[in-house]
Parts: sequence; structure tokens; C-alpha cells
Amino acid sequence: MTFINKAKQSALKQQSIKYFRDHVSSGKAAFFKRYNMDLVMGRREGPFLWDIDGKKRLFNLHCNGGVFNLGHRNHELINLLKESFEDLDIGNGHLLSKARGDLAKLLSELMPDDLDYTVFGVSGGEAVDLAFKVARAYTGRTKIISVRGGYHGHTGLALAAGDEKYRTPFGPQLPLITQEEYDKKKAALLENL
Repeated sequence: MTFINKAKQSALKQQSIKYFRDHVSSGKAAFFKRYNMDLVMGRREGPFLWDIDGKKRLFNLHCNGGVFNLGHRNHELINLLKESFEDLDIGNGHLLSKARGDLAKLLSELMPDDLDYTVFGVSGGEAVDLAFKVARAYTGRTKIISVRGGYHGHTGLALAAGDEKYRTPFGPQLPLITQEEYDKKKAALLENL
């Protein structure tokens, strides 16, 4: 399969693909090329996104980064962020923060009585790493079992618990991580425990 004719791509799109391939993810760029996915994100608004050349408009059914709940460039959220940045910035995780304390208190009020603390992170991988660490500390067990083919993030334990294709470029598997095939019968039994 050949990629979309470069003559039909703008110079901006060609440069964007090259920079992404050379400096972000050659694997993802190769995947898009292999499957003839001639799209570089441009304008985004509500549930829609446009190609960087403005020639394609897609309804975004991919639900990451809050887009599913809030839409792209949600004006209410943008205005709230602009207003907040009049007094706040992204902060310093090493210092005490009234804003983080206020948010953590609000979150604790939404949780069951014994969940009083919030750990702020920047990614799902960090959240998975923390979940493994808390589970190990709480149970005293060290082994992690994950399902083959899964993706949990690109950070430490999350990467180790993910599919082999994600972790292989980073070296051998960590000890105490076991992967199993997904088994519907076993999953059903575990749900009933």
C-alpha cells in the first residue's frame, strides 16, 4: 500500500509528518503510512477535528484527554483556565499549595469515608504505577498479573504490565510481572469472588 501522494499534501503537512517521525514516534508515523491514514491534526472544536490542511473534518470518537467528556477546545473550560491563570500557574509540586489542597478536599468529599488523600499525576501510566504500588503495600504481595495485549502506559510498572510490543524497546521484562491470556471464564469467576 502506498501513502497518499505527497504532491497533494501541503508542505506544512509533509514537514509535520517528518518532524513527528524523526522526533516523536517513528512507529506511529509508519503505522499511519502503512494504513494510508493521511491525517495530521489541525483545528479542533467540540466533537470535531480537522486535518492540518483544513480539507478533512472528522467526528472524533476517540475518547482520550477529556475530549469525550468536554469536547475539543471547550469554551467554558478555556475561559475558566484563562481566568485561573490570572492568579495561578502550573505550580510547584514540591511546595504546599492552597489550590491543590482545596481540590483534594473536594475530591475526598466525593469518595467513600476512608479515601481522604489525592495523589496528583500527569498521566494514566503514573496512575497505574501508583495503583500497583498501593496494592503491593496494602496486600503485602509483590506479584503483578496482567493480560497479554493490554496497554497501561509508558511508565515503569505500567509499561512492564503492558503488551510485549510496548516494552521490548526498553529492555527485558521486570521480575514479578506475569502475563496471561484473557480467559472469559476465569474473569467471570474473579468477578464473583
